[in-house]
Amino acid sequence: MKIQYRIQDNYIEIIRCFGNDPKVVLPESINGLPVQKVAAYAFSAQKQEEETDIAEYETEDAFMAGGGAHLLAAGEIEEIVFPDTVEEIGRYIFYGCKNLLKLEFSDSLTRIGSGAFTGCGELSHLTVHLYHGKKSCVKEILGELWQRMDVTFCNKISYPEERPAVWGTDRRTEGTEIIKLVFPEHYEEAVENTPARILFTRHHGAGNNYRQCFYGRELDYRKYDSLFPLAAAQDKGEVLADLVFCRLESGYGLTDKNRQMYESYIRENLPQITEYLLDQDRLEWLQLISERRLWSQKVLDEAIERAAAVGKAEISGYLMDERQSQSGKGPRGKKKRFAL
Repeated sequence: MKIQYRIQDNYIEIIRCFGNDPKVVLPESINGLPVQKVAAYAFSAQKQEEETDIAEYETEDAFMAGGGAHLLAAGEIEEIVFPDTVEEIGRYIFYGCKNLLKLEFSDSLTRIGSGAFTGCGELSHLTVHLYHGKKSCVKEILGELWQRMDVTFCNKISYPEERPAVWGTDRRTEGTEIIKLVFPEHYEEAVENTPARILFTRHHGAGNNYRQCFYGRELDYRKYDSLFPLAAAQDKGEVLADLVFCRLESGYGLTDKNRQMYESYIRENLPQITEYLLDQDRLEWLQLISERRLWSQKVLDEAIERAAAVGKAEISGYLMDERQSQSGKGPRGKKKRFAL
């Protein structure tokens, strides 16, 4: 990748990137100076005038691009990874990035320019590395986006002496607590009361409420969990299932009361949830149902039949083992014996 940049007061400001890979991974430093800022319109094709007073830097993989390298902007980008040195991104930086799906950054990023995510209708995944506490700019990002957002917080429990120069997509190293959260979509609809000649706004989805669960840039997990009854009344079953299992999987900040609420939802909707998990190949979440002892015999039998019918051998085998366990003949228990 070829990077155009400018030196600003002993730090680097990224101006443009050129290459062939839709995943853009920015370096932590260039020529010994930290990359702290990414300029306005850096990944947008709508920039009115290109910079002239700039320098260029090529990453180690630049030779692979050859002469076919092109401007990485707008629809050319699917994923962007910022190093933990980046503190600021400019206005309209992702304007028109209609294919941008994933964004990765750290809590060092504290300043976001206006309109940064305009036109990013497909952005659905944020990965946030928390090195300095629990605060981040996630609230500001979610405030600009109406669609469902899956947010992964990587909470550093311990701080390694040396960090990798460039992040990959998998940061599940020792000392990192992974917390996954689902923020449902929301949208507004203008509705006209014709007889009264009044135009009012109708809100759909619980997403706007979930976006208000931050205080001082820190997520309030109890507030987040308290909104589930509202989401259950407004959002789709698959969204609710993902939200519930993400919360039970990490359990971070989850009270016993809210845990029981999520488990009750699974019990009450077990047939539909099981069908969804089978379709999505979510074996780990089927295992969670077993760990929490939430199966009913009828639904378990139906799940085994469905898994076998659609050729999901691994899941089918696991569910059959689970049925044996529940009968007392499997690995969880011993077969009952009766003495006369």
